[in-house]
Amino acid sequence: MQQVLMRSTLQNQSFGGLAYIVLAAVVLALGDGLVKLLSEQISVWQLVVLRGLVAVPLLGVFMWRFARHGLRATHRFWVGVRSLLLVAMWILVYLALAGLALPTVSAALYTAPLIITLLCALEPGRRLALGEIGAVILGFIGVLVLLRPGTSAFSPMLWLPLAGAVLYALAALITATKCRDESPLVMSMGVQIAFLGVGLIALGVFAVVDMPTSWQQAAPFVARGWPAFAGMDLSVLAGLIVALAVIAVLASAAMGRAYQMAPAPLVAAGDYSYLVFSTLWGFLLFGHLPDQWGVVGMALIAMAGLYATRGGGNDHGNGDRASGRHRLGQDSRSRRARPRLLRRERLPNAPA
Repeated sequence: MQQVLMRSTLQNQSFGGLAYIVLAAVVLALGDGLVKLLSEQISVWQLVVLRGLVAVPLLGVFMWRFARHGLRATHRFWVGVRSLLLVAMWILVYLALAGLALPTVSAALYTAPLIITLLCALEPGRRLALGEIGAVILGFIGVLVLLRPGTSAFSPMLWLPLAGAVLYALAALITATKCRDESPLVMSMGVQIAFLGVGLIALGVFAVVDMPTSWQQAAPFVARGWPAFAGMDLSVLAGLIVALAVIAVLASAAMGRAYQMAPAPLVAAGDYSYLVFSTLWGFLLFGHLPDQWGVVGMALIAMAGLYATRGGGNDHGNGDRASGRHRLGQDSRSRRARPRLLRRERLPNAPA
């Protein structure tokens, strides 16, 4: 009887964790859609500063209310490096969203687990298994189908989210090796503060440096500092900024809770529902749908990424319930198993 109850409890926790990660995928995809919507109205530097001014105090209240202990970074240097890598990654993604369809950017970014697998293969004494090699090759084919170099469908802007995937992979490895004992909320706050700092520095540069008019016309989302709010009602703009800040905090809570409740492989698989929701929001907000080759490329990347992120076993060793912290890859018993647990950690940290 006790075993039946225990099994039922684990199943309920797994279902709850999956529900949380799907919720996070829904709001994160919506957030990316809102960024794309705002890209024609304001600059990326305005966006990150205004959102940070709302998100930082909002996250601070959340931390004070739900995590009153362990609110200081243990490894400040590595938390800082990780935060800057994620900020750079998201800025590349935001720039790509200004010129590409939301599902296309999402699929390119979700190559990160494959890049993590390749980076782990550089570790001395580490060899990729045949299945891992197959996943990387499959993912590479998916990228080629998505990019379609040499055809009219190719856009140089696709390199932006792919470069962002590399930066994310580096940040994930730092998380797994240097920030394993950090609170997810602390790391999330680090990213938000880094966003705010980078945005303020950029605005300061634009205040003293006049960009050529041709640059501002060609890339208004990045080549302007603080343009006047002319194309959108201020109340609507303020509402969208607040929505983006709420999304950041809500996704932080949902993803952190997901990895506490359910096994990491299950949650990582649920994280790929983001590709579905990004397509949905892309259609609802902009009327964009990927063509048949785009769908094929996205499917190949998702299949390869799901294999690259899956871990061994269905235990709950991936989350430490006592501390409420996700210890990425800590339950791995071998070097060969470790890279599969280095999933795309869009945890409480990435929805910045």
